[in-house]
Amino acid sequence: MAFWSTNDLEPLRKFRFQIQIGNDSSIWWAKSVTQPSPDVSMSEYQLINHKIKYPGIVTWNDIDIAMVDVGGIGHQFYDELTDSGYNPSGATDGIIKEQYKGQVFKINKINADGVVVETWELINPFIKSIKYSDLDYSSDDFVEVAITVAYDSALLTGGVKQNEDRLTRLRERDTGADIIDL
Repeated sequence: MAFWSTNDLEPLRKFRFQIQIGNDSSIWWAKSVTQPSPDVSMSEYQLINHKIKYPGIVTWNDIDIAMVDVGGIGHQFYDELTDSGYNPSGATDGIIKEQYKGQVFKINKINADGVVVETWELINPFIKSIKYSDLDYSSDDFVEVAITVAYDSALLTGGVKQNEDRLTRLRERDTGADIIDL
């Protein structure tokens, strides 16, 4: 059964998301964010005339966030960089990953009712790059700040169980019978 044939299911929409960095409330000025995505490395072994593939290590790709510079948000990210150990004078410096330890970084997907349906939580995130948009007299666009966040891994919570329960209810309704999981 297709999702559009019932009014009980609604696909997630791209524009319904919230980002939470630290213990602050949602960053409402975020324009876009890439979702966490894992890559699995692969090794090939050749036995005579056959190639056998084995999965290897999981690597998580960096995420990018584009946001409008509201109230000096670009300066806030620069301050986080200096707080983590960067010294603009060039004296002894070095970024300390432990500065970010315990940092909360979440991407929440929300439904039409404003309820959080799924949450990505990044494990050991840190800001990898900050890009400030160009300034231009010929444009009246918003000034933007783009950050790239690196992390060790990510957890996806919610969504699956809620969707399974909803689909089970729909199947029961459509068939008129109880569904029994064996």
